[in-house]
Amino acid sequence: MADVVRFFMGPEDERAFLREVAPLGLELYPRVVPADWKAPRVDESLAGSLDESEYYLGIPEAGAITVDRIKRGPNKGKLMILEVVSPVIFFERSLRDEDGALRSGRLWAELQVSGDVQRRVQKTPVVERTFRKVAEIVGRRARRSRPVGWLILPEASRMHAEGVELRDAGRKGTVVRPYR
Repeated sequence: MADVVRFFMGPEDERAFLREVAPLGLELYPRVVPADWKAPRVDESLAGSLDESEYYLGIPEAGAITVDRIKRGPNKGKLMILEVVSPVIFFERSLRDEDGALRSGRLWAELQVSGDVQRRVQKTPVVERTFRKVAEIVGRRARRSRPVGWLILPEASRMHAEGVELRDAGRKGTVVRPYR
């Protein structure tokens, strides 16, 4: 089962987040990896150049990232990261939708793999420790939400005060408000 942190982040919050996780030495991978991809280190300079909504934050000190070729579909021949066995954290960005509402983002990692005990792949303690640090970085500056379950960072809270609606990224898009 995955550990998940759901949040709302404005552009400046995202820049601050990337600045704060830079000392952890994480690498950035897109969801669908081109064959010639060279993973950049995560730092504040990436904030303006992120063009996709979903990325993986690789943890190089925990081991190699396992990839496999996509065999069918529009991305045939490109690589996909096997997140259950790889030391990665999935990072879905909090972006505005076509109606102008800010949609939620999330961080998740498979830390406790369930299933067949003989084939179970355990993550190293480095992955769990890194995920906890990243979750702490997000939670340190965040406010709680109503309904409960999301963390709202300062710029997202300001955006809400200016009239921007905060919505869950799911299909129904539950409206979320900062608590108090």
